Amino acid sequence: MYYKLPDPPQSFNKTDALRFSWKNSCDNFLFDGNTRTFYALELKTSKTKSFSFEKEKNTYKTANIHYHQIEGLNKLSEINYIVSGFIFNFRYEDKDIEKTYFQEIYDFNNMINELDKKSFNENNLLKYNPILIEQTKLRINYKYNVEKFLQETKL
Repeated sequence: MYYKLPDPPQSFNKTDALRFSWKNSCDNFLFDGNTRTFYALELKTSKTKSFSFEKEKNTYKTANIHYHQIEGLNKLSEINYIVSGFIFNFRYEDKDIEKTYFQEIYDFNNMINELDKKSFNENNLLKYNPILIEQTKLRINYKYNVEKFLQETKL
């Protein structure tokens, strides 16, 4: 089962002026019925070579990864049978290369705590246990091998 959470209204107009609006912990939920594992996933994509992040609340509003997302994934990871983390999509359009990785929130936390900067690139990510998600390019979009991904991440 796969479920995409609705985007909050501020994601459309890029403003904090809304008084009452939720901040989702993640974008998607995925349930693997074979292993009875629930996945909480935040999907990120970048045309640049890096992703920026907030280590503290409201410190870097233009960051790709916000503090409330990290905090939410951390809370979800404390629950039995839930795997939470990020799916990072690096698009190198000049080279016509696209790579997609899954990284559990535990490994993500280790990475950002050990980096001396507010962003990371693919080489940084590769040092902290990402799982490459197999993909096949169709005409425009990609087809992802979700079954293999689930096998590689099962509890």
